[in-house]
Amino acid sequence: MKKLHMLFAMVLYMLAQSAWAAPIGWYDLKATWRDGAFDGQFYYDSSAPTPVTAVQGTLVDLVRTVAIDRVWNLGQDEPQPWIFLSNTNPADPGGHDAGFYLTLIDLGTSLTLDLAGMNGLYDWSDWDAYNPGQLDDSPLVSFSIAQANEVPEPASALLLLGGLAGLVALRRQRAVNS
Repeated sequence: MKKLHMLFAMVLYMLAQSAWAAPIGWYDLKATWRDGAFDGQFYYDSSAPTPVTAVQGTLVDLVRTVAIDRVWNLGQDEPQPWIFLSNTNPADPGGHDAGFYLTLIDLGTSLTLDLAGMNGLYDWSDWDAYNPGQLDDSPLVSFSIAQANEVPEPASALLLLGGLAGLVALRRQRAVNS
């Protein structure tokens, strides 16, 4: 019986690790910089080497409106503390000419941004407009991040089922011993 309790405790510990991270799924992001704004969604997976694995939305800045559809970090070998979300530039296959950095913080039940981290906006599409005064690391002014569709994580359900199974086993053992 002691081995069963140890095994149960170990499984609970491993499952709790995934249950304490922000829920996996799509998050709505609205962000405003000095020189532009983004409205869209990103897919967050706390267990992935790069926690943001997809993005979709629209960036409107001083120069133009562009679709943001690429996570630059996915093509890199070294993990970074920030994520760079960019457009796909048809004139430069595999390249981009606009995007922004996000430095996400996982609070356990939600996500936020590290305001001391990299969160700047860039747009290199018009070299006349790109300068330190605008579109070159344009500072973040405001943001909101909210879970797009709240679906329970499988780990939470497994944690609940594991607890219930442990209670049933313990109750049966007590009934047999009585």
